[in-house]
Amino acid sequence: MKNIFILSIVISVIAFSCTNEHGHSHAHDEHDHAIEAEALAYTVWTKKTELFVEFKPLIVGQTSTFAAHFSDMKGFKSINQGSVTVSLIKNGKGIRHTVDAPSSPGIFRPALHPKEKGVYQLVFDIQTDELSDKIVLDSVFVYENINRAISANPSEPEGNEISFLKEQAWKIDFAIEQIKQEPIQQVIKTSGVIETMPGDESIIIAKTSGIVLFNTGSTFIGNEVVSKEQLFTISGKGMTDNNIESRFAISETEFEKASTDYERGKKLVREKIISQKAFDELKSIFDIAKTKHNTIVANYGNGGHQIKAPFVGYIKDILVNEGQFVQNGEPLAILAKNKKLMLRADVSQNYFKDLALVNSANFKTSYDPSVYSIEEFNGKLMSYGKNVSSQSNYIPVYFEIDNKEELLPGSYLDVFLKTKSIENALVVSKSAIMEDYENYYVYVQTAGESFEKRDVTIGVKDGKRVQLLSGVNEGEWIVTKGAYQIKVASMSSTIPAHGHSH
Repeated sequence: MKNIFILSIVISVIAFSCTNEHGHSHAHDEHDHAIEAEALAYTVWTKKTELFVEFKPLIVGQTSTFAAHFSDMKGFKSINQGSVTVSLIKNGKGIRHTVDAPSSPGIFRPALHPKEKGVYQLVFDIQTDELSDKIVLDSVFVYENINRAISANPSEPEGNEISFLKEQAWKIDFAIEQIKQEPIQQVIKTSGVIETMPGDESIIIAKTSGIVLFNTGSTFIGNEVVSKEQLFTISGKGMTDNNIESRFAISETEFEKASTDYERGKKLVREKIISQKAFDELKSIFDIAKTKHNTIVANYGNGGHQIKAPFVGYIKDILVNEGQFVQNGEPLAILAKNKKLMLRADVSQNYFKDLALVNSANFKTSYDPSVYSIEEFNGKLMSYGKNVSSQSNYIPVYFEIDNKEELLPGSYLDVFLKTKSIENALVVSKSAIMEDYENYYVYVQTAGESFEKRDVTIGVKDGKRVQLLSGVNEGEWIVTKGAYQIKVASMSSTIPAHGHSH
């Protein structure tokens, strides 16, 4: 293991979190010397990029080539286009060199030829089509000769760090996360179910007796329907009693007769041939016949009485079979509006006193590995049960959430009920936690290509994040994706050495 230097870089115009200097011998450039100084390496994380740069100590009169590995912090992949300028600055003056493209994916190789010894700033500027970033390394030494460089950077024995090269990380699903102090809420882990919201359902009933026929292409469970879309037809063809076709014909005849009598009555009452009372009776008969006929006509179509969707939604259930005889008023189907859903968590009675503190929840479905918060679904707590029913020994807790495509009504869930908050907890994503026989650990990135396994003590978990009680420090970078590959690398008999040639 070579020397490790921790750098703290704070620049008002640059937003980044921490810097490590880690000396190890990558043979990126070679000099014709009998002896060589140990190569230096710096790792800097900003909001936009990660820079891992390796180079031999800077010596007056010698050209030093930099192997600047740039990763995009959005996806932790190599930056494969753009230009990089490296500048060596002292008292506002200095030298610089620009390369217009990487020499290999993610690796830029500018070079500098310092002329005077001293303490400098080493500045890296990267410009791509998607981003620009500037990284400043303070207190970078230029030595007068190789012997000074060697004495200033003595070797140290190898430690327990795991080598995992940038070229390896760029090829996998890899991510790191800086551990911070954040509030996290204690949770009650339980199970639950997604249900349709009460009041968002409607039972579709038969408006007449007859044989039920389905609307081909529309009437099946789960189908989305629009308002006034035809679902069923009730046919009375061939039936002697309560035949819808007969009722339509009778109502049409009665309406036509009432309409004729009413129009004739208008003329007769004006000529005072009939009394006003007699005319009022004709009008009343006409109004009743019109209403009755319009009611039948409104839902009568080719083949019988049509049953239509009253609103936009989906068919939750069908309660009859096609060709079945149904009575007037018999339920045919259940239609749901599909706008709001209800998440019901079933909680053990042991937590009854804690339910008053519940204010939110996370949940995970059986068909999706992602953990969601109810806030992502515009959710809110509705209520919780104050008694236990004879059908269940659990206490229900209800949340209202928006119905999105990710959710399936009727599906079962893992639910994490959030209660009181723990402030200033060291928190990391759940995906960072590795387990080995109930012993928990994480991988900490100590430098660009160096990682360290840390045993940790776990505290509160909310389903998405985990509190760490020991083993890590605030500001360290924890591997949240790719930890398994690092574990495999640590066990491999062909672990790549710190020195490697890109």
